[in-house]
Amino acid sequence: MLIKHTPDAYEKLQLLGGMATDDILYPQDGRSGHRSRAPYSSHEKNPVPGVYRAAMPNGKYINLMRVMFTDFCMMDCAYCPNSNYVPRKRYAFKVEELARTFMELHQRHTVAGLFLSSGIAGSGSKTMERLIQVVEIIRHRYGFKGYVHLKVMPGAEYQYVEAAHRLGTRLSVNIETPTAEMMRKLTSRKDLDRDILAPMGWIDKLTQGAQGGAVGQATQFVVGAADESDAAILRRIDQLYTDWNLKRVYYSAFRPVRYTPLEEHPPTPLLREHRLYQVDWLKRVYRFSMEELNLAFDERGFLPLEQDPKTLIALANLDGFPVDVNRASREQLLRVPGVGPTAAQRILQTRRRHSVDTWRDLQAMGVVRKRAWPFLAFPGQRPPQGRQLKLELFQAGLSREQPQRKPASPRTTPETCGHSSPCAACPMYGMPGHPGPAL
Repeated sequence: MLIKHTPDAYEKLQLLGGMATDDILYPQDGRSGHRSRAPYSSHEKNPVPGVYRAAMPNGKYINLMRVMFTDFCMMDCAYCPNSNYVPRKRYAFKVEELARTFMELHQRHTVAGLFLSSGIAGSGSKTMERLIQVVEIIRHRYGFKGYVHLKVMPGAEYQYVEAAHRLGTRLSVNIETPTAEMMRKLTSRKDLDRDILAPMGWIDKLTQGAQGGAVGQATQFVVGAADESDAAILRRIDQLYTDWNLKRVYYSAFRPVRYTPLEEHPPTPLLREHRLYQVDWLKRVYRFSMEELNLAFDERGFLPLEQDPKTLIALANLDGFPVDVNRASREQLLRVPGVGPTAAQRILQTRRRHSVDTWRDLQAMGVVRKRAWPFLAFPGQRPPQGRQLKLELFQAGLSREQPQRKPASPRTTPETCGHSSPCAACPMYGMPGHPGPAL
């Protein structure tokens, strides 16, 4: 006998929490190259499906319930595992069911906030209406006043964006790719200006004009799906940070998904994702200008994977180095590889009491000596010594460029050669007494 099983709320949480992993909560740190924190696994302290430990702007961590309202989606995004290309069974929460599940986890002190996303079922506005209903219940009925990150669905109308701003702590609209042309390569059902950029503009105006509500917005790129260049991404994030005051831009390296049009497309190296986070950090935190950042790109508009962008920019501006530790401004110190905002501030504070004249002091302040040594100067400092090539490598290079002539056999003589005319193939060619010319 066949028994039909209807999944309960926690089974749905396990399924739809796993499908929400495309939205990044624990981004790579632009300084270290590692993700801030991995999601809980089965052997860790809190192995609850759909619960993730997310990094906050102040450096602390928060447990969030990250979940999709539904993984059904009418969109045809060529990179997405939730697109309508993928043949699989889909699931969805009911509004009351999801609100009650979140509050049960919150009351058990399992989660302290909510990250709510969804596939687009019906339309962006209809899906947005259901997400808003979930947040209204946990805010008004249950009295939850904590962190809520709410995804704004592409194509949502203004009234739903306004309601999401009123209820959420932070909002985000995923831009995915930098230009409208590239968006058309990925999907035929999204318009970049109408469905993505217009809601971003509404959120920015609501954030600036209202006293309460969401405190900012974020977005995400899928790196490599549309064969875009890193320079094209940088131009777009410059607009996002400047015109719409985005708090963060996240980057997700493309991974091919079976059954989608891009399943044969090569995956994007994770190191490329990391380089974009580094450039983003230089733009957002270090306040590098676009002219400076452009020096880090190659002729094709990509960031070299073998060297970090800050070092490349410093090498392109060698006339400005080395920097005097005891006289440089904060902006000059931040241009030095191996010196971050914290280290620069500590140097400025220490200089008010005494001069900085040892690497031990600089390292205690957080300076990375290995990277900063060629670019810093202070009293008594000895510059790094240049390294010469090893002799065997030099000889190997000569042997490749100038192959040596094969020595003649000592047993071969002009009499035994047997050649009556010059022969370049003969080992005696060029020797005295041979028919060929003498060297």
